[in-house]
Amino acid sequence: MAGSTFPVIYKEKSFYTPPDIIEKESQSEILKSLLLTWAGCYTKAYGHKVVNRRLKDHIIIYCVDGLGWLELNNKRWIIKKGDFFTCPPQLIHSYGSNNKEPWTKYWIHFRGENAGYYMEMLGLTMDSPILHIGDNVKILSWMHDLFRTLEKGYTHSNLLMATSYLNNILSYINSLVRNKELNKNDEITVEKVITYMLDNINGNLDLDHISAYAGISKYHFVRLFKKITGYTPLNYYIRLKMQKACQLLESSSVKISSIGSALGFNNAYYFSMTFKRVIGQSPQSYREMLR
Repeated sequence: MAGSTFPVIYKEKSFYTPPDIIEKESQSEILKSLLLTWAGCYTKAYGHKVVNRRLKDHIIIYCVDGLGWLELNNKRWIIKKGDFFTCPPQLIHSYGSNNKEPWTKYWIHFRGENAGYYMEMLGLTMDSPILHIGDNVKILSWMHDLFRTLEKGYTHSNLLMATSYLNNILSYINSLVRNKELNKNDEITVEKVITYMLDNINGNLDLDHISAYAGISKYHFVRLFKKITGYTPLNYYIRLKMQKACQLLESSSVKISSIGSALGFNNAYYFSMTFKRVIGQSPQSYREMLR
């Protein structure tokens, strides 16, 4: 391993995509946005060390056991079990395993037009490169699925499938981070608030009701809810109603006005206009399309 000054004694699993294949697949309309280029796992990696390396790719590393360290942007961090960290592209970085408690780590290199956006989404930067996500069986399961795919070779379909597992991992970690933020700040999860909305899908909740249920001020709640979901609470509530309306239009022959009434809309015209604004077509057109 690069820069190692200790005996390298560990199990290694590594799947490296040849440069010519990376270059070719980077031109693909799908994979040019996000492309996995290298992945692997080091188990009890005594002596593993990388010093002053600079790469074109983003790197993400998940430490599942032991200890390690990271040096980035003239700062040093201790990496613990359950830490997930990144090394940005074109930035000199060093990292390695602890000599007394060597780490076991899973790692992925990737690039693409949207790669940086994923890191922004997770809030990972050169000054704040670490997330603590703890033990997570789902992430490890996707990693092993990813390995099994790459074991079959570097065909376009295999790289597409492997990259889809990477997308799952990054999206899932984003979900963990966002829900953790809401729990930390307000001791209430997005899921709990959405469940409350679903339990009252036939009613007419307003912001006062929802924020009172959350137990925090309306202003603070709206900011937090939108940060996590991308929507204000009332916009999200309306979308849940429209989702339910789609189910009813598909599974029943109930009059459209009755569906609107059942979902808390006293005015049939307002229900139809809201449905069209959210879904993109009128309730009647939606029902005819399904038929």
